[in-house]
This record gives sequence, C-alpha cells and structure tokens, in this order.
Amino acid sequence: MLPYMSQGAAMAVEDAAALAAVLSLVESSQQLPCALKLYETERRKRSGQMQNASLLNGKLWHFADGPEQVMRDESMKPEVEGKSFSWSANQWSDPVTQWWAYGYDAEEEIENRWEDALKHCSESTIP
Repeated sequence: MLPYMSQGAAMAVEDAAALAAVLSLVESSQQLPCALKLYETERRKRSGQMQNASLLNGKLWHFADGPEQVMRDESMKPEVEGKSFSWSANQWSDPVTQWWAYGYDAEEEIENRWEDALKHCSESTIP
C-alpha cells in the first residue's frame, strides 16, 4: 500500500473485520470456500480502490512547479483560508473522499453480499 492516503494499517483492520464477519455467517463447512471467495473478492476490490486513491494522492502532492501545481493549490485555497468548500484536490479533506475512505464498513459490505454469494457459490466468481 502506498503511503499517500495513510490507509495501510486501516486496510489490515478492515481485512480482519471482513474476515470475522464472513466467518460468522458460515453455517456449515460446505459454505467455507464460498465465504473465503467472498472475502477475497471484496477485500481485493476495496484495497485496490484504496491503492488507486493513494497513487492519485501521491501524484497530486508531487506535481512539479507549473500549471498542474498551480491548479492544485488554487483548488485547495478555500480550505486553507478556512472557508467552506464542497470538494478539494486534497483527498484527506475532500468530503466525498472522506466519506468513501473513512465511512466504509467492511462488516456491512460482507453481510450485504452474503446471500448473493451463496447463490453463486458453485460458480467460479462472486458478482
């Protein structure tokens, strides 16, 4: 995990929560492969998205002086000045990114996908 979203440890905590959640839903040993496939599918998706966000944030913070850097700095001006803002190139303070990154509930995601995963258990992939 790249360091630019400061979420490496958070992904490990989410992994643990998701694994505990999926294992708590297993009612028979026959469901275990399906549960582990669901866990893998969900965690690869989420951690991949966070890795992409981190990669983007790293690029944003390391622009060379020039037009991109000036545009980035201008987009952050309201928050630096303590004014209200609805979005920011600074993903740590961007409201949508904050909701997506910090409002994620790994247990809820697993629980919401469980019944559908069981229906597709015999298939090689979980939708």
